[in-house]
Amino acid sequence: RIRFGPLTKKLRADSECFVVDIHVQAMTFFSETKHTFPAVKEGEGIPTQQFLLAASEIVPFFDVLGPTAFKPVKSDISGNIKRLQEKYDTSPDSLATLQSIVDSEMAEGKEKGSYSCTVGLLWLKRALEFIYVFLESVSSGEEDLVKCAHKAYDQSLRRYHGWLVRGVFNLAVRAVPYHKDFVKALKKDPAATDEQVYVDMRQSMVTLKGCIDEVNRFYTEKGQHSDASV
Repeated sequence: RIRFGPLTKKLRADSECFVVDIHVQAMTFFSETKHTFPAVKEGEGIPTQQFLLAASEIVPFFDVLGPTAFKPVKSDISGNIKRLQEKYDTSPDSLATLQSIVDSEMAEGKEKGSYSCTVGLLWLKRALEFIYVFLESVSSGEEDLVKCAHKAYDQSLRRYHGWLVRGVFNLAVRAVPYHKDFVKALKKDPAATDEQVYVDMRQSMVTLKGCIDEVNRFYTEKGQHSDASV
């Protein structure tokens, strides 16, 4: 007898009966994604297409936090992803990494424009920082999601927002769900456990953090960070 999980299948070989339990992993928000953020390799850059596909799949996370309250944030992220995707599609070979997109705009003197991909990536990175810090707080045991959201906002987006946008965001933060409802919403299969949600969450955070750190490093190297607010 070899047991791996809850589903049993009988296999016969050489007149001997084996019972094999085949385990099918229950899906969570994090494990059901088709694309993950790329693992950053030193000197190779961040693959543009894989990064954008992964970013697109994490956008629905804001629906879990509050589909109405966080709609402006979700719209902004989607817009920046679209901007980068359209740029990439013009020359996939020469714009294969996020760094190459920024380099190309710098070479043309277009990196400072408000609708440039360089600025778009900067805002996208900040939004991903919000998600990372939020998940980091939750995975560390904080169950007050309002506190998690405030902490994430303070460490990622707040300093770049004017008083009007800050006010809108503060209202959105109050709409975050209770912890138990949040975890439940992340279960895409009734069989998924709270522990599995946390395991998948922490695994997804590793490559997300790697991409955030690399964009920060690259923008510091190229002098492309900006304190401009909206």
